[in-house]
Amino acid sequence: MGPAVLSLLTIWPGPQAAAADDFELAMVIKETTNPYYNATLAGARIAAEEIGGKANNYGPTQASGQAQVEIINNLADRHVPAIAIAPSDPDAVVPAMKRAQKLGTKVVTFDADSAPDGRPFFVNQATSDSIGRFGAQLLVKAMGTKGKVAIVSAQPTAANQNAWIAAFRDELKQYKDIEIVDEVYGYDNEQKAFDATVALVTKYPDLTGIFAPTCPGLPAVARALESLNKQGTIKVSGNCVPSITAKYMLDGTIQGFYLWDPIKLGYVTYYAAKYLAEGKIQGKVGDSFTIKEGKWPGEYKIDATGQIITGEPVQFTAENVKGYNF
Repeated sequence: MGPAVLSLLTIWPGPQAAAADDFELAMVIKETTNPYYNATLAGARIAAEEIGGKANNYGPTQASGQAQVEIINNLADRHVPAIAIAPSDPDAVVPAMKRAQKLGTKVVTFDADSAPDGRPFFVNQATSDSIGRFGAQLLVKAMGTKGKVAIVSAQPTAANQNAWIAAFRDELKQYKDIEIVDEVYGYDNEQKAFDATVALVTKYPDLTGIFAPTCPGLPAVARALESLNKQGTIKVSGNCVPSITAKYMLDGTIQGFYLWDPIKLGYVTYYAAKYLAEGKIQGKVGDSFTIKEGKWPGEYKIDATGQIITGEPVQFTAENVKGYNF
């Protein structure tokens, strides 16, 4: 599969489950160094324990749409039953996704979407609109209704981040004294996000706020501000996992820190992909399935936009962050 590809861990569902069900969900993630995808994999594996089969992560060590294409092609050649992909580039991966489906593999998207013609549905952690607006509201609460704001994103082709940023920008339009001065990219790399933040602060010495809807970009922004003695002076909101970000919220460098439950996202993705592979759902708008007994029981439905929405944004605070172990 090549040195750029890493398969993370192997689930051991037990002798009975292994004998009864050789289903595998291959989760093609943006990059293996992002701890966020350890959490989504953990959720998928909880679901696998409940209904059989196994889940594994596959991804490049650095985010790359082309690397994901190669991984998808390799998985399709192996005839894995199902692939769930979080695309780094929403268009680049579509031909490989279509090829995999022609070879008999069911392919869905999760966390980030592809162009809609590449998949039957997208398992989304929350509506893109709610995620972007929530970040804007938290930043305004911290910095007030005037000032200069910059955005530190992952990469220009990240469909989920672009949708969140569009909603963020729209939410800020109501504040005539807030100006968005720049948007830069860390490419899912901690050091690149750090360097981009240092460059922003140098370029805009009167910067008031930063929105960083990116993991590991958000803690990198915080680390950069602390290195420049700008913590607390430049207000920050954004999303990432608590395990590498909470300390910056607790020391006051990040004011608005939020996410959703990535474990639940992986959990629902596994159920949806397995049921699609088994023919229990067809992947059409209006299709639904019910989890009666499990960690997150409930009905999950493909809505009119081709999405299964699993939750809403959750703000992390000093009072609640210890309750989130990812």
